Amino acid sequence: MNPPFSAYVDESMRLSHGLYLMAAVLVPPAQADFHRAALRGLLLRRQRRLHWRDENAKRRTLIIETVAGLRPSALVVVGTGLEARRQERARRKCMEHLLWELGRRPVTEIFFESRGPWLDAADRKLIDILRTRHAISPRLRALWVPAVEEPLTWLPDVVAGAASLAASGEAELWEGLGTGAEMVFVAAG
Repeated sequence: MNPPFSAYVDESMRLSHGLYLMAAVLVPPAQADFHRAALRGLLLRRQRRLHWRDENAKRRTLIIETVAGLRPSALVVVGTGLEARRQERARRKCMEHLLWELGRRPVTEIFFESRGPWLDAADRKLIDILRTRHAISPRLRALWVPAVEEPLTWLPDVVAGAASLAASGEAELWEGLGTGAEMVFVAAG
């Protein structure tokens, strides 16, 4: 029997390619502090958190190497057909598929990077609807945390960023993550 995992979730968009990506990285609770320390070790002076879009190519390579060293198990749901004005619809489609996938794995808690009270409430409402439809596992517990307070939310940000590049033809950083990362594609438009 596999030990329970916590999943950390973040999203990325590549509007120019019509993509909405939602990534989950599974972390065994016993390794959480080790992972946090490795991620904090990547921070530059005065940097409060890692954020993929703020990093240059050299830093992205270093970050990928560090994350790969943690041997992550990651899943990215890539929503295709994204229209800029329908981002929340794409998020719901990707989240529904991601939650279903996580329910098939030994995951008990899911930590979403908080997007603020109003948008977090919209996510909670979707999860409640999915639960009433029995579309997700009843054992999944969802929480929302600010990225500056929980370094483990940086992991899916990195994975989603690398997947975004791979889905648009630049696969080198994605491949650097190793075999524990997988992508699934869904229609989100």
